[in-house]
This record gives sequence, structure tokens and C-alpha cells, in this order.
Amino acid sequence: MVLVVIVCGCLCAGGFLLDDTGSEPVSEEPWGVPDDGWTAPTRGVPVPEQPGAASPSPSRQPITRPTSGPAPVTVVYEVNGSGTADIAYFDAESDLIHVDAAKLPWRATIRTNGKTRVMVEATGPDINNATPIDCTVTISGVGEPVVIKEQGYYGISCAPE
Repeated sequence: MVLVVIVCGCLCAGGFLLDDTGSEPVSEEPWGVPDDGWTAPTRGVPVPEQPGAASPSPSRQPITRPTSGPAPVTVVYEVNGSGTADIAYFDAESDLIHVDAAKLPWRATIRTNGKTRVMVEATGPDINNATPIDCTVTISGVGEPVVIKEQGYYGISCAPE
């Protein structure tokens, strides 16, 4: 029992001698976050992209004839007005094509299998300074030709009913 008291006494006395009571507690280094390439957004006025001198191009290449089967129907899309407009229309494979800042007047012709997915929409560049804009869709090739014409300001849509 005397041996236990001596060992415990030595451990306690050693702990007091090693303890520096005047020092502040020290924390470990913070955990590091690996760099994932993300940067915080900056504050300030966003700078709009300046339109280039190149002519607008569709969001993807339009298909003017279907890849399978006959194409008895001819569709002519037209958008008239002044300035430019953002245009969306269905191509021969019924894919929606977007043309940004198309110079007006604008025209596209496709050949397709039917009249089910025929539509053109146009939106002017500035709703506050809306100018007259009109669209025409002419469908021919099967039966009597169909002409759909709409007029409006800023935005317009033409499609068979």
C-alpha cells in the first residue's frame, strides 16, 4: 500500500510541476477546406455582354427537311418589323430553334411531313420601346395553302389553330 501512495504522489506532483497555469488554452489548427475552384461572386454593377458584329446564329443548326419519309409540306416563317428580335420556331424534325437578335425582316423555309409542329414566335429587344412586329406562317403542299398572320407590339406568335 505504501508503494501505491508513493506512485500516486509522484504522478500528482509531476502533473503540478508540468502544468503551466499561466498559459492560455491552445486550440488545434482549424480544419482546412480543399480548394474546389469556386470563387465568391463579386459586388458591383454587372457589365452586359456587348453584341458582336457577327450575324446571329441559331441555338443549333435547324433541320430543313425531315430525316425520314417524304416532306410534302412547305412551311415559310416570316417576321417583319424594324431592328432585331429574338425568334423561336420549329424545324422539320419538330425541334425548337432559337435565333437571338435576328435582324428584321427575317425568313426561314422548311419542308416537313405535316402541319402539327408549326410555329414561330418573335420578341423585340426592349419592352419599353416596343415597335410594331408581325409574323406570317405560310403552309402549302397538301390541300389549300394556309396563311396565318398576326400583328402586335414587342412579342408575337403565329401557329395554326
